Amino acid sequence: MKNSLTHKYPKIYKPVISVVTCTFNSEKYLEQALRSVETQSYPFLEHIINDSFSTDRTSEIIAAYIKRNESKYPIKLIKTKPNGVANALNLATREATGDLIHYLHSDDYYLNSDSLSKAVGYFSMDPNLVWVTGNFLVEIKGEKIIIPQTHLLKINPSAAVSMMNIIHHENTFMKREAVMHYGGFCEDKTMNVEYRLWLRLIQDYNPLVVNDQFTVFIIHKGSTSTGNIIQFSKAIQRGFHTLQQEKVFPFIGYYEEKAFFKDYKKLLAGVNRFMSLLPAVNKSFKHQDKPTSKNRKESILWLPRQAEKVILPERNNKRVSSSSERL
Repeated sequence: MKNSLTHKYPKIYKPVISVVTCTFNSEKYLEQALRSVETQSYPFLEHIINDSFSTDRTSEIIAAYIKRNESKYPIKLIKTKPNGVANALNLATREATGDLIHYLHSDDYYLNSDSLSKAVGYFSMDPNLVWVTGNFLVEIKGEKIIIPQTHLLKINPSAAVSMMNIIHHENTFMKREAVMHYGGFCEDKTMNVEYRLWLRLIQDYNPLVVNDQFTVFIIHKGSTSTGNIIQFSKAIQRGFHTLQQEKVFPFIGYYEEKAFFKDYKKLLAGVNRFMSLLPAVNKSFKHQDKPTSKNRKESILWLPRQAEKVILPERNNKRVSSSSERL
């Protein structure tokens, strides 16, 4: 599969970008997200929208958006039952047909009108590029803050990703077929939605890490991962669980492939073999009769030789009062 994801581009590379947006009662921020799509300068795009039967004004906002832009680029609206963010993203991905894919949440928006053009530019420079990721750009109460985690990521991408979910899909673009091949988003609610995909992708392809940003991530009370400290701590716990399930150890990576883990498995097999023999040994000991302590003299007869004691006869009740009596 690795070779099939890399190929020569024509001199003028104009890939279709599939923008995927999932919605569920998203009226508060959706208009801003959709406006940022329709103002993109890059013309070769399609927009896949998956709505989970919203009951607020979401459907109305989407309908108006489609009417404004249906002649400019393809827009496909599907409706699926609400079954988690990962499930919604995977179902929408299956509807996409573009060469590249980007996931724009309903409460995020593109930083400026050339966000998609910039992303395509990085892929145009390298025909073997499978994915590109930039800085984490957040907006808190109207103020934008750049978190340049790419400086850490550039040093050693594999090691950095094995420590924590340091890549954010809001500022990550990928080849669509790579997402499909590596299993898409994780629908296990005890694991991070996108972290498993990064861990699998990075085994074969390092991302192009750029000191750039494409999308703004809005932090608000309704955010599923950063809305409050409890949600944030749960996201961290899901990250550690994802590492465990994917058999990845921080800094080491996929430990099953490492020599030390193979040696550990051999050692563990030996220990298990030894432990399996213990019941038979214990059984043989149980058949050895140990004397009961009916009296003080008998109670020490079964002790090891070096622990034997001399038992003196019990003294009678007569008091020895003088030396003559002792003679």
